[in-house]
Formats: sequence, C-alpha cells, structure tokens
Amino acid sequence: MALWIVLGAAGAVLLLLLGASLYFYNFAFLRRGSERGDREFEEEASIWHSFSPRMEEAQAYIKAHTGERPQITSFDGLRLSALYLPAPGGSPKGTVLAFHGYRSLATIDFALEVEFFHRLGYDVLLPYQRSHGPSQGRHITFGVKERFDCRDWAWYAARRFGEDRPLYLAGISMGCATVLMSLSLNLPPNVRGVLADCGFTSPWEIVRHVAKADFRLPAFPLLWLLDLWCRALAGFSLKEADTRKALGSSSLPVLFLHGKEDKFVPVSMTEENYRACRGEKDLYLVPGAAHAQSYGTDTPGCQARIEKLLRR
Repeated sequence: MALWIVLGAAGAVLLLLLGASLYFYNFAFLRRGSERGDREFEEEASIWHSFSPRMEEAQAYIKAHTGERPQITSFDGLRLSALYLPAPGGSPKGTVLAFHGYRSLATIDFALEVEFFHRLGYDVLLPYQRSHGPSQGRHITFGVKERFDCRDWAWYAARRFGEDRPLYLAGISMGCATVLMSLSLNLPPNVRGVLADCGFTSPWEIVRHVAKADFRLPAFPLLWLLDLWCRALAGFSLKEADTRKALGSSSLPVLFLHGKEDKFVPVSMTEENYRACRGEKDLYLVPGAAHAQSYGTDTPGCQARIEKLLRR
C-alpha cells in the first residue's frame, strides 16, 4: 500500500513538472498571436520608452528610406522578410545586415542606428527574424535555427550587391546571438566584421538565467524537460549552438557592446564571448545602460567604436 502511495506521489510530481515545463515552453518558444508593434516604445514598460522622441524620428526615417521589402526562403521552407534601406546618394561603401532581438521587430531595435549607418555611406538590410513580424514561423529557437537564416541573408546580400562590397553583420540581444552563432557557418567572403550588442552565450545558459532570476525556478529538472519539448515539438536543442564555440572558429573582427545595468542578459555573457573571440576585438561596457540601451544611452561613444569597426 505504501509503495502505491509513493508511486502515485511520484507520478503526480512528474505530471506537475511536465505540465510546468510545457507551459514555460509555450511561453518562451512559441510565436504569440499578439506581437509588439512599431509603436511599442510608447508603452511605459518598454525598454525604448525613455527614447520615445528619438524613436519617433527614427521610425519616420526608416519609413521614408525603405526602398524595398525583399524576401528569401529559409533552409526549412519558411518565407522570411526584410526591409532594405539603400544609402542616400548611391555608391554605398558597403552593407550592414542587422538582426533584431527576441519578440521585437526590425523597425525597433536598430531604429536609432539606421541614419548613422547611412551617414557613413552604408546600405542597411533589416531582416525580420523567423516567427516575428511578416516572416513566417511558429517557433523561436534562440539563435539555433536563426543562425542559418543569418547565413542565408548574408549570401542574399553578397549575390545581390556583389562579393566585392563589404558586408557587416550586426545583432542585438537574441539577434546578437544569432549573428555570433552564424560565424561557424559558411558565410560569404565579403563579411568583414561584426557588431555584437548584449548577446547571450547559448539558449541553455540564457534560459537557465531567466528561469532563476525572473521565475525563481531551479535549472534541474526544468531545463532538461524544456530541452525535451524543444526537441520533440520544434526540432532543436537548447545545447545545439554556442556563441563561444563559433567565435573560437572565426577570425573576423568583433565589436562587443553591453550595458552595465543590463538585468536581462548578464554582462558576464558578453565578457565570455569577448574572451572566446579569436579575431581582432573591442569591448565597450556602457555605464548606466540597461538591456539593449547601449547605443541610446551613449550614442557618441558607441558611434565612435562602430565607425572604427566599419572603417578599419
């Protein structure tokens, strides 16, 4: 009788853990019906709210300079969309391919930088990551599958604009992890450098951090159950890609940015990425900047370092 009670209790606990992990999976990895819009910065809870006047002007600039909305097909058959903003005046020096972060949009995360890239003479290509905006997809994979989309957009740019035109990859938050993870793949030869803003090291590490910091949940057995759901339902593993390994296989120069007050992605993750980087590298930890706010908080300081990367 006691054995049946123990087995019943164990079964109930297991069902509870499976249910909790499935809920967390749906919360973190599934595309939501309602997404952030271009005006998300107007909400007080938005990380961009303190930059509202600048965001207003920046988004107006993006709308006025969007020349085209190109599309490609991903390696697994999804239709992916982007905004192409050619540099005014023609004869661009190169192209910046910039990836937004988790549950954000192309018109939000790099809005403040677009005009700056244009002033330096660079075209800008802003993809909507899979499962975001007009791009197709049901699952967000924290860079695991998105890294292949970065590779494919890079080859799209190289073939369209020519492999003699310098191409720079840029990413913020999950977009940064996406770009850094792509460095282990077959990128076109005209990729000249990377702008890496507040990226995490791996899906496993960032999910563990968020579960503990925001939800007070233990890593075991949550992450193992989450990984099981990810493998079974979305076809990827939380341990399948790692920015540090990719950086160790690349000799490209990388500029690392991270806000010192970032409470979402730990600064230590960018410091780990910096140490793993085998190419020429620069690290700027921005005082007073929260998550993804480095450029907005210290625009002149970030611009000086970005310009150095682009003009090297």
